[in-house]
Amino acid sequence: MDALFRRLNYYADLNEDDRTALDGLKYRVEVYESGEEIITRGDDPGDAFIVSSGWAARYIALEDGRSQILNFMLPGDVYDLQVFVSSGADHSVLALNQVKVLEIKRREILSVFDKKGRAGAAFWWCALQEEAILREQIVRNGRRSARERVAHLLLELHRRALISGEGAGDSFHMPVSQAMLADALGLSFVHINRVLRELEKAGALSRKKGWITLERREHLVELCDFRDDYLHLDANPRRLGFNF
Repeated sequence: MDALFRRLNYYADLNEDDRTALDGLKYRVEVYESGEEIITRGDDPGDAFIVSSGWAARYIALEDGRSQILNFMLPGDVYDLQVFVSSGADHSVLALNQVKVLEIKRREILSVFDKKGRAGAAFWWCALQEEAILREQIVRNGRRSARERVAHLLLELHRRALISGEGAGDSFHMPVSQAMLADALGLSFVHINRVLRELEKAGALSRKKGWITLERREHLVELCDFRDDYLHLDANPRRLGFNF
């Protein structure tokens, strides 16, 4: 539960009672290798699951084989709070590298909301952030240029990676292929490759063995007018002073 606790603790100042409640959740561990589907659209997942380690991609595939990646799941992310009210998955989830998943019964997650601690409110903030990321994805792909899309997504993933323990400083581990980036940003593989090389040549970023370093972060921010308010990193219950 370490990944989940780290994620939730960013949104609310969890105490020992909250940690005990999370550690008390009963779960089953499943491991998926790169390229394996964790969830298939239309299936009834039955349980919620938490990414304990690894990266996954939420996506929708069309009948002709084309696909659109909706967003990426990092350690601590939950799929899917909608299992409490929906009987069928409206999208699929694919493992991008080896992914360890903690599968938890719905009633176990709901038990956290029944308690008086702060973990339940932190779950709510996670759901709020996910909705905001999806809204930003619509704007990113609908109105930004190719260079702006790439820069914006990398800045977003960097911020999320720092929270999940997948990054340090201006660097983060990103097991996402250029083909996956193309599917996420509505661009061709050739276009993605060209933009990344242009950004490297400009000294804005560097790549090495699956790691991305934002060498000139402010340049990327200015390039795509990146504002991280949609990630709700500064408007969490702890900073707002909510009482639970």
